[in-house]
Amino acid sequence: MWRHDDGQTLGLYIVAIAALFFLAFAFFAVGQASVTRNSAQTAADAAALAAAREARDGSQAAFLAALKAGDLDKLGQLLQGSGMKNADGCGAAQAYADENHADLGPCDLVADPVGYSVQVKTQGTVGSSVVDGTENLHAQATATAVVEARCVLDGTDGKAVKFICAGRPVTIDPTASDFRLDLSTFYSVHLAS
Repeated sequence: MWRHDDGQTLGLYIVAIAALFFLAFAFFAVGQASVTRNSAQTAADAAALAAAREARDGSQAAFLAALKAGDLDKLGQLLQGSGMKNADGCGAAQAYADENHADLGPCDLVADPVGYSVQVKTQGTVGSSVVDGTENLHAQATATAVVEARCVLDGTDGKAVKFICAGRPVTIDPTASDFRLDLSTFYSVHLAS
């Protein structure tokens, strides 16, 4: 007696295809979550860097005045971060978080070295997927950026102030007609690891 197995493989094929589709949608959901998380981290990094840069740039007037006066004590204090603690770094962080479609959470000044630590939450969600609850899930991220001196003082030469910056001598004459103060010469702004 012959038994016919026709049609049994069709059922297995349908189950296998359904499982593959489910896995594909699950991997897509993981990808969506990853993109949202990366967006949050990008927004946090940008906000922290903007806050730290604002702190650095807020000391420009004091740095220029100390250069023009040849006040090495004040310049030394500024290179150590003094005068950067009153800047509105969180205002700059808010602007950058908004530009990256995120809401700024806690924004705190950190010391030694001076910088800002921020937390953001994405305005958008992961989106709907085969995983329940992702349509209401926002990504959060934190970042800290600091301002560190690149230079140390090396004395004066008349009206000029001498520095050693990243191992190289730098002489700044604030009375020169083409003088323009660029604080990025003296400080680096970077994410803390």
